[in-house]
Amino acid sequence: MFRPVVALLLSICGLQAMAAAPVTLVHAGWILPVPGQAPLSEQTLVVQDGKVVALRPGYLPASEFPGSESRIIDLRDRYVIPGLMDMHVHLTFPETPADFSRRSEADLAMVAVENARTTLMAGFTTVRDLGASSAEAIVAVRDAIERGAIPGPRIYAAGQSISATAGHGDRRFTRTDIAALMLSQGVCDGADDCRRAVRSQYKVGAETIKVHATGGGADPNGRRESAPELSDDELGAVVAAAHNLNLRVAAHAHGTAGVNAALAAGVDSIEHGSWIDDRSIELLLSKGSYLVPTAYLQDWFLSRKGIPEAAHEARRRNVALIHPKLSSAMKKGVKIAMGTDAGIMPHGQNAREIMKYVELGLTPMQAIQTATTNSARLLRIDQDVGTLEAGKKADLIALAGNPLERIGAVEEVTFVMRAGVVHRQD
Repeated sequence: MFRPVVALLLSICGLQAMAAAPVTLVHAGWILPVPGQAPLSEQTLVVQDGKVVALRPGYLPASEFPGSESRIIDLRDRYVIPGLMDMHVHLTFPETPADFSRRSEADLAMVAVENARTTLMAGFTTVRDLGASSAEAIVAVRDAIERGAIPGPRIYAAGQSISATAGHGDRRFTRTDIAALMLSQGVCDGADDCRRAVRSQYKVGAETIKVHATGGGADPNGRRESAPELSDDELGAVVAAAHNLNLRVAAHAHGTAGVNAALAAGVDSIEHGSWIDDRSIELLLSKGSYLVPTAYLQDWFLSRKGIPEAAHEARRRNVALIHPKLSSAMKKGVKIAMGTDAGIMPHGQNAREIMKYVELGLTPMQAIQTATTNSARLLRIDQDVGTLEAGKKADLIALAGNPLERIGAVEEVTFVMRAGVVHRQD
């Protein structure tokens, strides 16, 4: 007979505790709570305990929440959108080329700390780190960010990439004894060994898996006509082992055969996808896999000084073939998730990838979706992030301009909140 009374008391105590928690009222002049739907004007976003509680019309006063410590953030002259997401970064890669054989684990962690802060200040509240110089370093930085010790985006880490011996993730052209010391646990040969490689990254804390289906763009086996770096049974073993551990698989792939082999094996996303063909597009659509194009990277390479003009001209010729096929994939409905390869290009310039998608044929709204709702679905965290709806994490940024009218406004970040914590307010 006492149970209903006890339940009532517990309920009252819970409500009182919620009422006592500090409330943040974000007054937004313009807000895009759900990319893909119409924006709203003159709204108040109610944030409590790091989450969105409600979105209410008008500018609510603090008196609406008696009994709670509350504050107002005035963004009435700003454009508010969900925090952006980059699905392909390398936070342990320094701004300038470095000899990784002379970098300690601590050095690499400090590099990641610097790059994480730069990325967050650029408006990116979630990233997927696809291949770290040190799995231990990126996992340590990820965990430090989550416990609030340092500022940075939410990180989904792959650890080290899975690669064949002498592949894109191995140490080539290095003295044998030194290479043996630096050998990644992700290097594998044969299906059984590739299963071990996946588990080795899971063991150190990886939440996703990166596999090299082909070499890099500058590698001999990263060309348009190159064969896959891993055999079908090896790719299949990587995907099966990862999926059995509930991990998504991202496949670095440039050459057509490598792209298609990775898709046939069941990877969840193709990274770069430089030389996709009609068959690739069919597989992307039928498998429901995402394409992470890293399209702006080519513009960045072409902007670099000190590169022989012949090399620039060869790149321009390739881009003239690559980008139209990417535009075709977009037009046909291939799912695009935004990714930059930051670490190869400068950290902090991530939003330029979104701008590039508009140049290639997406509408500004569709381009914003690639870095919000699409990326959240790729990571299977759309129940927590990607939109500003009640119950989701309060990840939001403010822009000085309207990104639906001028996509370049995505670089004009003046405010950043991640999980209810303000990290930037200009």
